[in-house]
Amino acid sequence: MALVSASTYVEYALGLFISVWIARALGPADFGRYAFTVWLCGWLMTCSNHALTTSSTKFIAEAYGAGSPDVASHISFRLARNQAWSCAVVIALFFLGVAIIRPQEWGSVMLPITVLVAIGVVAKSNYSLWVAISKGQEKFEPVSIATVISGVIMLALVVIASVLHAGLMAFVGIFTISCLTLNLINRMAYRRYCQPFGPGEVPPEMSRRLTRHLRLTAVLILLLALKSNTVEVFLLNTYANSTAVGFFAIAGTLTRGAVELFSVGLTSTLLPYMARAFGQSGQAQATRVLSEATRFYWATGLMIAGLGFVTTPSLVTLMYGNKYVAAIPAIEVTLVLAGLLLMTNSIAAFQVVTDRQGDRLRISGSALVINLILGFSLIPHFGLLGAVLCYAGTRLAELVICTIYIRRVASAGLPVALMARLFVVGLVATGAGWLVAEVTPGHLAFVTGGVVFTAVFLPASFFVRYWSEEDCRLMGMITDKLGPLGRVAKRVLGVLQGPVQRMAP
Repeated sequence: MALVSASTYVEYALGLFISVWIARALGPADFGRYAFTVWLCGWLMTCSNHALTTSSTKFIAEAYGAGSPDVASHISFRLARNQAWSCAVVIALFFLGVAIIRPQEWGSVMLPITVLVAIGVVAKSNYSLWVAISKGQEKFEPVSIATVISGVIMLALVVIASVLHAGLMAFVGIFTISCLTLNLINRMAYRRYCQPFGPGEVPPEMSRRLTRHLRLTAVLILLLALKSNTVEVFLLNTYANSTAVGFFAIAGTLTRGAVELFSVGLTSTLLPYMARAFGQSGQAQATRVLSEATRFYWATGLMIAGLGFVTTPSLVTLMYGNKYVAAIPAIEVTLVLAGLLLMTNSIAAFQVVTDRQGDRLRISGSALVINLILGFSLIPHFGLLGAVLCYAGTRLAELVICTIYIRRVASAGLPVALMARLFVVGLVATGAGWLVAEVTPGHLAFVTGGVVFTAVFLPASFFVRYWSEEDCRLMGMITDKLGPLGRVAKRVLGVLQGPVQRMAP
C-alpha cells in the first residue's frame, strides 16, 4: 500500500499540474474537445479490456493463494491472448464508427487524431492488463515505476507544447506518447520484478469458473462504462457545448485525483489480498476483510467529501483562473458523492472474489436505467446543472441498491453503528472548516479551511471510538518508522488513544 500510494501521490501531483496547464493553454472550448477525446479513449480502453483486468487479478491471486503458480502463469497467457483479439475488434469498430459519424469536435484534423487515439488505446489497454497480472502476483513495483516516469515525461512535453502555443492536435499527440511510454516502461519493470507467463492447461473446474466470470464481468464492465459519466458527457456534447464538457471533465479529474490520493493504496491491494484470503479460508475470511476495508473506506470517503466541499471554491479559482468558476458547483457535488460512495469499492471487491457477479450485474443494470432516465430528462433542458443532478441521483441510488444487496449475504461486513458516529463527526468538521474558509480572505482560504477540518475530524474520530486497538497498534508501528516527525506523531497518537483504551475490556 505504501509503495502504490507514494507513486500515486507523485502521479496525481503531476497529473493535476498537467490538467491545469492544458486547460489554461487551450481555453474552455478547446479543453472541452480535448477532454472529450480523452474520455473517448478511456471508453475504448474499457471496451478493449472489459473483464480481462479484473479476472486476471482475481484468478491469478487465487491460484497463488492455493499454491499453484503454474496455473497462474497459464491464466495470464490465456487472458493476454484474448486481450490482443479484443483490442483488434474494438479498434476496427472504432475506425468504422469514425468513418460513419465523422465527429465534428476534431474538424479538419479528424484522420490524424483518429490514428493517435487508436495507438493510445492499444498501448494503454495492454499496459492495464500487464498491471493486472502483476497485481495478481502481488507485485506493485512495475506500475509504480511506470506511472512516475511516464508522468514526468508527459509534464515536460506539455510544458514545451504550451510554450510553443501548440493546439489541440499536439496535446492529443502528447497523450498518445504518454500511453506508449507507460506500456514500454511497465513491460521493462515487469520483466525485472514479476514471474513470466506461458501457455499451458488450466484445471477444468477453474477454467469453467474463469469463463463464466469473464462473460458476466464483461457485461458488467460495459454497463459500468456506460453509467460512468458516459451518459452525461455524451448528452452534454450533444445538447450543450464543449465548454460544459470541459467543466464536467475538470470535476471528474479533480474527483478522481482526490479519490486516488486518499485511497489508491487500499484499492490497489484489496482485490488480490481478498482473493488470496478467499482461496485460503473461504468466504468467512473474505467477509472479515470486507468489514475492515469498509471501515477504512468510510473514514477516507468522509475526508474526501468534507475537504472537497471546504476547499473547492478557492482552490479551483487559484489553479484554473476565473474562466472556470462555473465549474465549481459540479466539482463540489462530485467530490462529496465520490467520498460518500467510496465504500462501494470494498463491496465490489467482495462480490468479485466470492463470484457474485450476478449481484453486480443487477446493481449496475439498475443504476444504468436510472442514469439514462435522469440524463435524458435533465441534461437537454438544464445543461451542466442537469448533468450534475443526473450524476448525483444515479450515484445515490447505486449506493442504496448496493447496500441492500450486500446486507443479504454479508451483513457483518458493514459496521453501521461505527459509520454513523463518524458521519456526525464529518458533518461537524465540514461545518467548522467551511466557516473558517468563508471568513478567510484571498485565494488561500482552502488552506485554513482544510487545516480546521482536519484538526476537528481526526481527533474526534478517536473520541467517538471509531478506531480499534489493533488500528492504534498499526498506527504506532508506522510512526516508529518516520524519525523525529514520527516521534511527535506518536505522542499525539498516545493522547488520542485514551478513549480507545478505556473502551477495551
